[in-house]
Order: sequence, then structure tokens, then C-alpha cells
Amino acid sequence: ILLNAIFGALIASVGIGLALKFGISTGGLDIVAMYITIKTGRSFGKYFLLLNGVIIIVAGFAYDWTFALYTLISLYVQSRVIDIIHTRHQKLTVMIMTQHADTVIQAIHDNMVRGITVVDAMGGYSKEDVAMLIMVITRYELYDITHIVEEFDSKAFINVMETSSVFGDFRSEADQKLAMAMYKNKMM
Repeated sequence: ILLNAIFGALIASVGIGLALKFGISTGGLDIVAMYITIKTGRSFGKYFLLLNGVIIIVAGFAYDWTFALYTLISLYVQSRVIDIIHTRHQKLTVMIMTQHADTVIQAIHDNMVRGITVVDAMGGYSKEDVAMLIMVITRYELYDITHIVEEFDSKAFINVMETSSVFGDFRSEADQKLAMAMYKNKMM
């Protein structure tokens, strides 16, 4: 039964994780967990486990604890695998060292609405002046950022770090799309 719970959870969570990654819901409490994740910017899996776990605990009191405990194990495995696949809530801090700061900043702003902090720096090895561009992005935006920077400055140095928390004005995907539409309309 334990192997069934674990491997059944692995199979189910791959399906749920892929559905969420592509913006599809499997219904039920996934919708509530996704709403809370969007509002808080925290892990979907935690809310998935919490919401479904409450129901299973109630079922354990009402029926049989043996199956409820196996189901809790299954839910835990599902929540971990879903968080591995569905990474939209994960934030990254990107530091870009470039000698073409204005060009890179304009290219980033043409493609996304993210704040960028510019710090004057000097290369420790080359002793050349560079600009350090610091910004926080979602894991889904990492591919876009690296390609934008490489297109406009192939010699740029990019450092990516996982970010545990972000406080302040961090735009959601919906906010970014709206801001980009407004920016493009203003440019026309």
C-alpha cells in the first residue's frame, strides 16, 4: 500500500504539475491553492497539502486512520513533486555585469516590466568600469533575461541567486502584461 501511495502520487503529481505549469487547473481545491499562491507568492504545494490534508484528517476521524495516513503520505509526495514542476512562484535575483548598461536596460524594458537597480562597479580582474544591474524575476523569466542580455552584450556576466522572500512592489504576470500593453500603446 505504501508503494502504491508513493508511486501513485508521483504519477498524479506530474500530471497536476504540468497542468499548472501551462495555466490549466485540475479543478477542486487546486483553484483555491492557486489563488492563495498568486496572492502570497509562496509555494503551491504547501497550500495544496494544507487544504487537502484538512479534508483527509477529517476523513481519518470519521472513517479509518490507516487509509487516511497513507493518503497524507501520498499528498506530501504530490506537494513536493508539484513544487518541483510548477516553479512560477519561485523568485530569483539576477545580477548582470555589463559595459553596455543603457542598451541592456532598454532591451529588458522593451520585453518585460521589471525594476532594475544600477550600481557602478569595477571588474576585480580587468579593473574596467562596469555597471551591475540587479533585478528580481520569476524562474519562468530566467530564459528570457539570459537571451536578452546575451543578444545585446555577449560578454556580460550574469549571476543568478535564489530569493527567499520579496517585499514591496513585485509585479505579477497579469500586472506585467497590462503594463506592457499600456507601454506599447503609449509608444504608438
